Amino acid sequence: MKNKLKEIYLFKDLCDETLDRIGEFTTFLKLSKDNVLFYEGDDPKYLFLLKKGIVKLYKTSSNDKEILLKYFHSNELIAEVANFEQIPYPATAQSFTDTEVLRIDFVSLKDIIYSDPNLSFLIQTSLIKKIRNLENIVSLHVVLDSKERIAKYLCDHSEEFFNTKNIIVAEILNISPETLSRMLRVFKNDGLIDNKKKTVDKERLSALFL
Repeated sequence: MKNKLKEIYLFKDLCDETLDRIGEFTTFLKLSKDNVLFYEGDDPKYLFLLKKGIVKLYKTSSNDKEILLKYFHSNELIAEVANFEQIPYPATAQSFTDTEVLRIDFVSLKDIIYSDPNLSFLIQTSLIKKIRNLENIVSLHVVLDSKERIAKYLCDHSEEFFNTKNIIVAEILNISPETLSRMLRVFKNDGLIDNKKKTVDKERLSALFL
């Protein structure tokens, strides 16, 4: 378990002793697409850290319609505010693809956070990053057009992009699969992406949305 924890940005700089302690109350989960991590209203007993794959967070309206809030990608904490605020999960988290998740007992982790200034700082940094991610979501879906949205996604999630079906990427970006395919062909012809080498030209792509 220590090696799995070390692969996560949040824990990679912690000493082996602290990692061993965290590993004692951490469970490694492999979930198939559509498996639910937690439901809206559940008690926040665990801190979920997405190691691999994509998880969607959504609320259910009074007429049973899904209201999409966010997609989480690798190396992200999922709804950790509920843990720290000790409030029920405000939404449902469901695997959007096959995923690998670390499930950490939060009460036990909190004891270590209070005693380890380094981990406390890393948690604060993660929360600040979450605020920036929320700002990016607003920009992605409100400010940017389809071409700019695709370019930004390629820059932010280049490794995952080449391992994710286009229809899934299109849904994440709230565009049609046809629009995505058309723009990817343009990017490929312009030398911005290389499907064989699985590389993207981030410098040139970023110029499209910055």
